Amino acid sequence: MPSIGPSCHELRVNDENLTWRIIYRIYKDAILILEVFEKRTAKIGYQYLQTESRRLRSGHQRRRKIAMDKTKRKALEKKGFKVGSVDEFLGLSKEEAEYIDLKLALSQSLVQTRKQKHLTQAQLAKMLKSSQSRVAKMEKGDPTVSVDLLVKSLLALGADKKSIAKAIA
Repeated sequence: MPSIGPSCHELRVNDENLTWRIIYRIYKDAILILEVFEKRTAKIGYQYLQTESRRLRSGHQRRRKIAMDKTKRKALEKKGFKVGSVDEFLGLSKEEAEYIDLKLALSQSLVQTRKQKHLTQAQLAKMLKSSQSRVAKMEKGDPTVSVDLLVKSLLALGADKKSIAKAIA
């Protein structure tokens, strides 16, 4: 699954004689399918990426208001597609979804706190006796990163229990 940008990916699906590209963006509560088209070249067009990038930036802050067009939804459901949330798509229980939300909130808090302290990922890694790549994984909410490590890292940056509680509330 090639990554196009932050939380934006490409999925290639092989059909009998065709390869389809599905360009999508992952939000914590939804997967937004941006485009589905037949793969004809080895690369995604630069013009297409620029257009989608602008579209995503304009809608990113108001993403909760983004809803699929009712006509398009009905047409997809009529063709047998299931339209639902990320939790439904992945088959997550309520507890699993809450745990993921908690980890993502801690990851976001780590990024904000690091930037407020005017530190690079490499500088934070040195403070934590870790690597820059590990800090990058922590900030992206990588599944291999524990909640324990996120909390310890926030504490190392000077966060207190109150600010951590606020981040996950």
